[in-house]
Amino acid sequence: MLNERLRLLLLLQRLFSILLLVLCGEAAKLLTSPEATALLGFQSKADLRNHLGFSRNASIPFCDWQGVTCYQQKVVRLILEDLSLGGVFAPNTLSQLGQLRVLSLQNNSLTGPIPDLSALVNLKTLFLDHNFFTGSFPVSTLSFHRLRTLDLSYNNLTGNIPNSLAYLDRLYYLRLDRNWFNGTIPPFNQSSLKTFNISGNNLTGAIPVTPTLQRFDFSSFLWNPGLCGEIIHKECHPRPHFFGPTAAVVAPPPTVVLGQSAEEHGVELAQPQPILKQHKRTAIIIGFSTGVFVLIGSLLCFVLAVRKQTDKKQSTAAAESDDGAAAAQAAAVIQMEQETELEEKVKRVQGMQVAKSGNLIFCAGEAQLYSLDQLMRASAELLGRGTVGTTYKAVLDNRTVVTVKRLDAGKLAATTKEMFEQHMESVGGLRHPNLVPLRAYFQAKEERLLIYDFQSNGSLFSLIHGNNFMLSFSSIIERFALFRR
Repeated sequence: MLNERLRLLLLLQRLFSILLLVLCGEAAKLLTSPEATALLGFQSKADLRNHLGFSRNASIPFCDWQGVTCYQQKVVRLILEDLSLGGVFAPNTLSQLGQLRVLSLQNNSLTGPIPDLSALVNLKTLFLDHNFFTGSFPVSTLSFHRLRTLDLSYNNLTGNIPNSLAYLDRLYYLRLDRNWFNGTIPPFNQSSLKTFNISGNNLTGAIPVTPTLQRFDFSSFLWNPGLCGEIIHKECHPRPHFFGPTAAVVAPPPTVVLGQSAEEHGVELAQPQPILKQHKRTAIIIGFSTGVFVLIGSLLCFVLAVRKQTDKKQSTAAAESDDGAAAAQAAAVIQMEQETELEEKVKRVQGMQVAKSGNLIFCAGEAQLYSLDQLMRASAELLGRGTVGTTYKAVLDNRTVVTVKRLDAGKLAATTKEMFEQHMESVGGLRHPNLVPLRAYFQAKEERLLIYDFQSNGSLFSLIHGNNFMLSFSSIIERFALFRR
């Protein structure tokens, strides 16, 4: 009986050992798979503060890691957003995920160039916006024939936008705004393209007039001072040639050789008129013109004298009128002024309603000195970028200079249109010598603009601190007084 129990225990021990070896082998396979290696390689360069928590611990399969979605042990979705990743996007890491469909690294602090991702042939969605990527446009994305969504906005990318981007016929969502791209706009004409924004770059030239680009309003092309064309209602002025057209060379008149008659050359020689007669005629004309001017001047003086005397008589007669008539007239004038003031108030309210129904909304009491169309045609100069938006200096056609602050739509996504208008009306009513007044504002879809007076003395920060951050309080007061001027 005892022997049978011992045999049973030994058999169970062997089965448990075999099962443990199998489990350890499967765990080792999971940790040594190319998918897990790619994720760990990305974490080692991008996650310097270990926010992701990827680990080689066999108890947690890589398919259960943060932001990872698998199908048949293959990563198909990787969503790593708002995690303060502050490293670089290293090459040969996530590009090894051959079945990846969706990749989102938005709202982090990744730096450096975007690596070659051409191996991700199944990728459909790529979000790399709101980072600090540098370098040129990632040309490897042009090989993604299944790509539908591409967002590279709010980075520091430079160079041209490739024309081949217009050949991705499945593209649905494209945002390249808030970078430093230059050159011209490719002729996008994909019927599938529904979201498009290239504002806030250094693009130049005429916007291609295609059925696709004509569907988008001017906000998709804002803050590219060199753009022009029919879509943004800005005329394109051709640059003058460096060398102007050469003047036609006029052949000199044929000369008559001495000794030959004029008849041989078919030329009649006219006798010169005496110079003295011409001088006499000129003197007569000048004298006659002077006499006419003197006569006209005398008549004008006589008329002015008669009118002045008449006005004096009328003023004397009015002064001698009785007090009752003067009082009645004054009351009538006051009543007319009150009616005029009431009409002006009604017109002002109607004007505010028209402004609200249009594009620019001017704050209460502000004159409508310019329109949104004039603002869009203005030349823009980048002054700086902050946490909530970008500030530009805009020079209008009438040489009016204003400061335009373009708010970040992502930071104000939770603010409704009514809340924004209510807040702007409150801020627009503030007046103080040390406060730059808000003149007007604008909002449409994801675009919100604030218009202020341009301050030519620079920013308050630069006037207070300058190049030296250690200043006395008296120096700060002096520089603040200079800023107020």
